[in-house]
Amino acid sequence: MTAVPGTPAGAGPGKPAGPADLGWARAGPAGIDPSAREMIEQIVQAVRDGNDAAIRTLLTDLAAVADTAALMCLRKRLYATL
Repeated sequence: MTAVPGTPAGAGPGKPAGPADLGWARAGPAGIDPSAREMIEQIVQAVRDGNDAAIRTLLTDLAAVADTAALMCLRKRLYATL
């Protein structure tokens, strides 16, 4: 396989190609509060880990700042992990 300039060495079929040495961050929809976006990612990780106490705490914190867009983003992220 021929290397494509600007892509990581491991990029190939099924792997995203992008600028080398840059991490892939989940951007989420525009307009979601950054703190809500961070809580969403923490909830997704807690679900993966099966950490019920953390899930309850994070959901309570998210409820205080979430709007419909944030809740839809959470739903999308949770379904993506299944």
